[in-house]
Amino acid sequence: MSKLLNTLNMPKKPAYKKDWHRADIIAAVRKTGTTLSKLARDLGYFHTTLNNALNMPYPKYERLIAQHLGTTPQAIWPSRYRNDGTPKSGRGERGLGRYKAKCKFNPTIKNSNVNHADTREVA
Repeated sequence: MSKLLNTLNMPKKPAYKKDWHRADIIAAVRKTGTTLSKLARDLGYFHTTLNNALNMPYPKYERLIAQHLGTTPQAIWPSRYRNDGTPKSGRGERGLGRYKAKCKFNPTIKNSNVNHADTREVA
């Protein structure tokens, strides 16, 4: 009976560290005396560029924000990085063949590039 109770009380998902909330990231940047827009412009990017990292994975922009805050991207977005610190690719995590299944590309066929102009002469 005690084994049954132990299995019922087990958490369904393993505990993991949650990502910082987007408002927390914005507040942390604001505490340094700047904004994400100003930081982006200072780094030579368009003013809304760094906001993209708040919504979806962008390892380059995540690294820039983390460097400004004096931490690592893994500390801010643990769900976007593996244990060894490499970013999850997104496509590799969801399945590699997703795009290849839609687009049947056979590189053995001559002139198989769709953007390549057809150079054959018309008779």
